[in-house]
Amino acid sequence: MLKSLRLLFLCALLITLAACTTQEATQPSAIPNPTPTPAVSPTATIPAIASSMVHFKTSDNVTLAGSLYKPQTTSTSKSSKIFVICSHEMGRTKEIWKDSGMPQRLAALGYYALAYDFRGNGDSEGAPDTSILDTDLKAALAFVQTQGAEKVVLLGSSMGGTASLKVAAHTNVAAVITLSSPEMFSTEVTDADVKAIKAPKLFINSEGDSYVDDTTHMHQVAGPPKEIHIYPGNQHGIAIFGTENSADLTQRLLTFTARYAPLS
Repeated sequence: MLKSLRLLFLCALLITLAACTTQEATQPSAIPNPTPTPAVSPTATIPAIASSMVHFKTSDNVTLAGSLYKPQTTSTSKSSKIFVICSHEMGRTKEIWKDSGMPQRLAALGYYALAYDFRGNGDSEGAPDTSILDTDLKAALAFVQTQGAEKVVLLGSSMGGTASLKVAAHTNVAAVITLSSPEMFSTEVTDADVKAIKAPKLFINSEGDSYVDDTTHMHQVAGPPKEIHIYPGNQHGIAIFGTENSADLTQRLLTFTARYAPLS
């Protein structure tokens, strides 16, 4: 009798486990697959869109200079006023963005693009100070808000990307994109900062770059939405635009921007 009861209990247990397994296997995923954004293909040549010089002050009263690219559209329909703020590398100026063609391509699509000089660089006043990069970027952000920005995307190369991540951790932006950016460049981006960024994030680098480990680490630490792409070679930041991967990089940046900051 005892053996029969044990057998019945064992059969009942197996049936219950099988039912639970089936239920778990057929349960739908809680996170649906996102609808892919159609790729934005860059034009073969950089659009001939001129910029205008603008100036704005930081919170500590330093005057910074920037190049503002405005949309070139013949449409009479109202579209969203979305700005992309481009922050440059160390020892370079806002002109690196002009050479990359990104501000012009963004303006051709209908975005406003602001490429500015950190203090002590290019046309900006003051002495260089990489410990307060975020202060300069916050000034650029405040400026575009006075221009009626409805959404802002932060795009930074190397130390400009470090500044972009630092500001994105404490500011509501539509998206943030970095190229070969270190976690620490006098201005430090902590793991807590990266985790605090709610905006979609795109991390770009080259496999032989000095900061590729920082790039992969920040991507791992970051919460979704997030993307990463590592190119072959050792080109740093803006230099990737000068390789055979230029068209792919341009398309990734434009497509990511269009996906998370679409023009209405």
